[in-house]
Amino acid sequence: MHSTSRLLTATAAALVATAVPLGAGSAAEEPAVPPWPPASTHGAFLPVPAEFYEPQTVPACGSELTLTGGDVREGQYRSLVTEEGDTVVEYRGTDTVDITRASDGATLDEFDVSGTGFETYSADGTTVTLDFEGPSLVVALDEVEAAAFAEAGLPEAFVHLDGTLAGTFVFGAPTDAQPEVPTTVSVDVTENTAEYVFDLCDLLDQAGAAQDGT
Repeated sequence: MHSTSRLLTATAAALVATAVPLGAGSAAEEPAVPPWPPASTHGAFLPVPAEFYEPQTVPACGSELTLTGGDVREGQYRSLVTEEGDTVVEYRGTDTVDITRASDGATLDEFDVSGTGFETYSADGTTVTLDFEGPSLVVALDEVEAAAFAEAGLPEAFVHLDGTLAGTFVFGAPTDAQPEVPTTVSVDVTENTAEYVFDLCDLLDQAGAAQDGT
């Protein structure tokens, strides 16, 4: 589940994008979830686990963000295992997410994170490739990810309403072998055609100001 948390809401499963989705650092808090990547579904789409929609807290925007599945929870996935032992997980469906910043209570309700996409897990569990379309929400949860996003001209946390964002994440240990996310070794943004990109921290600032009536 660790790479899904990286793109925390970038996936159609809503609670990545993430991105982002997509498109996570060891500081991220994750609820208990079924083993991930999942076993082959033999071509059938299944509803994403209910745990995907539980609140998750991630460090971002100078504070902590809590992301919770919104009112729309129609995400589906299917999983296929290649002859080489890699696992490809495909997402589709419609989902929304609610986002709250701890420092000021700024809230964004019912953000659409229905972008379709794929996660590919290497057989040894140390490399994950993510490829998602908008609308997606992506959060960099460690300095390595943030630096890779900055090099690609992207904020540390953002939404993109259209286009595609793809990247390869390499970890220092298998992602499914420990309770916390392993150290990120490298991140390579391989495709960035994201359009209508909005800095999530700016959106929360605006929401906070509106809530305060200023």
